[in-house]
Amino acid sequence: MLLPIDYDLQVLQEIQEWDKEIYLLQETLEDIPSELAELNHRVENERAQLAKLQGDLKNFQLKQKEKEVELASKEENIKKYEAQLTQVKTNKEYSSLQAEINSLKADNSLLEEVIINFFDQVEEVQKSVEAQKKKLEASEAVLNQKKQELDEKSKDMRQKISTLAAQKKEKISKVNHEIASLYERIVTKKRGIALVKVEGEVCPACQMKLRPQVVNEV
Repeated sequence: MLLPIDYDLQVLQEIQEWDKEIYLLQETLEDIPSELAELNHRVENERAQLAKLQGDLKNFQLKQKEKEVELASKEENIKKYEAQLTQVKTNKEYSSLQAEINSLKADNSLLEEVIINFFDQVEEVQKSVEAQKKKLEASEAVLNQKKQELDEKSKDMRQKISTLAAQKKEKISKVNHEIASLYERIVTKKRGIALVKVEGEVCPACQMKLRPQVVNEV
């Protein structure tokens, strides 16, 4: 027949296995927010990158539009000056108008190159925007899927903790009150470990060397 202290220790050993599982589940639950925060941070970075690309695209489009308006204005001036060529009365006036027309055409030639360059940049950034949108959508899908998985996992773990805690409460009520209180203080401090098997003269839990008298008593 077991002595009361032996019975209490036997019960507490069983309870400790539940406590180990409870603390392990709690630690896993505690890690979930940081896991989600990392995924959220990744999505926010993708979103910020998309916003930057969209800003670049808008900027290039505005600059392209400005140059196109400038080009159209100069082409109108060329037409106006060319119409005036038939109306001038002196060679000097003709030469002056022709020089102005040639200058405007030279400017337009440069403007066309600038517009083409902006067009290429707009096209390139548009491709980057579309690629980034897909990348963001993929990251958001991963985040949403992970949230769903972790929500279900959290629910299951909390249910398991609740079940184990109920089992523990019922079981520990059979243990001597003082011993149970001491166990609770230690298991809380050591997060799931209160009872260990002593081997030699060193406690495997705290790594402290035990006096021979204590070892014999244990």
